Amino acid sequence: MIPRCRSLPTYLFFLSCCTIAPSLVAQPAPAARPQRIAVFNSRAVFDSMPERAAAESNFALEQAKARTMLAEATDSLRKAVEEFSRAEERLTPRQREATTLHLRARELMVEEMVANLDDVIARRNEELQAPLRARLVAAVQTLRKREGYDLVIDISQLAFVVDADPRIDVTSVLLKALRATEPARSKRLPSPR
Repeated sequence: MIPRCRSLPTYLFFLSCCTIAPSLVAQPAPAARPQRIAVFNSRAVFDSMPERAAAESNFALEQAKARTMLAEATDSLRKAVEEFSRAEERLTPRQREATTLHLRARELMVEEMVANLDDVIARRNEELQAPLRARLVAAVQTLRKREGYDLVIDISQLAFVVDADPRIDVTSVLLKALRATEPARSKRLPSPR
């Protein structure tokens, strides 16, 4: 039954409410897929990567070579200063000045070597570690896409993760995948437990 309306605008308003209102009623949302989160410990993974030992060994060798070079330069400068001290009395003022300038230049060079050594060592360590990190990131991305994870968290870097269900820890899956693959090849990652 249509209610009696005193005016056409009121009737049109009533009619529009009857036809539009049902579409405004909240419709049930389509079932949302639950968020999938996984965690892993990058320190454990890095410590177990087969090529890590080789990278660390190369780094230690290069660091030892750099320190040896520095020690040799320092010893050479010290010997040159000692020789200058013994021969200083026999030198002319011009020779003394030239030798002093030369020794000062060598001293500055050694000081610069000392100052740059830590930076050079840090950069070289970064260069040696970069391929390991790239392999790990690729393995995490492959696992995330294949298993449908929305988020993969490195728990070794997050101090505020208080607790996590061990079922979402994919560290062992990543370790197995990295051990099973060679750096140049990429195979499918094993399924999580």
